[in-house]
Amino acid sequence: MNQEDRAADFRPGDPMLLVDERDRRYLLIVPESPRAERVRGEVFGQETLCALHDGELLISPMRRRYLVFKPALHEVVLNMPRAAQVIYPKDLATILEWGDVAPSMLVAEVGCGHGALTMTLLRALGPEGRLHTYDLRQDHLNRTRKNAALYLGADILERWQPHLVDPSQAGFQAQGYDRLFTDVPEPWTMIPAATQALKPGGVWVAYIPTVMQMSQQIEALNLDPWFCLAEGFETLQRYWHIKGQSVRPKHNMKAHTGFIVTCRRRWREQAAPQDASQA
Repeated sequence: MNQEDRAADFRPGDPMLLVDERDRRYLLIVPESPRAERVRGEVFGQETLCALHDGELLISPMRRRYLVFKPALHEVVLNMPRAAQVIYPKDLATILEWGDVAPSMLVAEVGCGHGALTMTLLRALGPEGRLHTYDLRQDHLNRTRKNAALYLGADILERWQPHLVDPSQAGFQAQGYDRLFTDVPEPWTMIPAATQALKPGGVWVAYIPTVMQMSQQIEALNLDPWFCLAEGFETLQRYWHIKGQSVRPKHNMKAHTGFIVTCRRRWREQAAPQDASQA
């Protein structure tokens, strides 16, 4: 059978991305009957959407043209409903690489927002990996759970464990984490807890909003005997316009969105975590 002759690719409850002629993206969920989805004033029912193929061209009743795709994760992150700013895909990709995330790891995350980093980590950890997420707000954990199930499938929640707790005050609920990721404004307050939670050699990646907070995190890590190799940076993403002989940078650019601070957990034979006199 020719690949293009296969059955349609979408079922009720599946996420779908429509891309119009001006490259605008619309993220929707294939509705459960008799519900329908609205896009730019037009209504698309379940029967219409379930008949589509991944990569197909859809011509609407109003003669608008949309390319239809299963959304990539970065498209989900930028287009899913949210009440707060998410971590941009350019930063998520860098966080994964500098955090050296691999399948089957046990990972801790502090501060989940609406789940952008949570979903990225769950995808990267694979079926055998485990993610523990800590947050002070139950609504953030609830929204993250909903988004992860909606866009990645409910089965992925079997590998995710949420905790309504502040690790800087109560500590982490487990030890032996391979990696630690934090998205909080004052990550240096959890250095003692991170010392106990991370394995020797483990990586801590902190996503931080301001330059002064980045400076304070690096200085605190440099003074702590249990961490080393602290460095901070940001990622910038510039798009290019390419059409015939016209090749130039586009006017829009994803410039500063946040700072990334990375460090490694040292192995020490003795000295309590609070003893900073022995380096």
